Amino acid sequence: MTPEDMMIHVLQQQKAIKAETKTIKNDIDYLKNIQPVNPSVTKVLEQKRKANVVKWLGGKDSQAYAQMSREVFAEAGHDFKEMFNVPRYDLLRRKDEETALMYWENWEPSTNTKMQINKLNTQLKLIEEV
Repeated sequence: MTPEDMMIHVLQQQKAIKAETKTIKNDIDYLKNIQPVNPSVTKVLEQKRKANVVKWLGGKDSQAYAQMSREVFAEAGHDFKEMFNVPRYDLLRRKDEETALMYWENWEPSTNTKMQINKLNTQLKLIEEV
């Protein structure tokens, strides 16, 4: 093999290694950032959503829960999907996992919804006191 042939062979191998490295980097980026979260994470997110919404409604025994739970759960789901630009929980990107967990710890209903909840729960207290 001539020195030129050896040089060509080495450069071809380097080119192949570079292409393979790029593929591996893309795969790692997908796994770390783009791949949807694990189903167990989806379950935890749904549990956190439920707990926070129930808390804002005043508990499962509250008047607001009885009358507004569907509306508030829908608002919460809509807000989450809008924030993370996903149509479903299970399509949340892995890179957003921690932020999504914190999101449910900090989520609050809109001001109008909070006022309706307060009104319903206050009415119930007044009726019970009479």
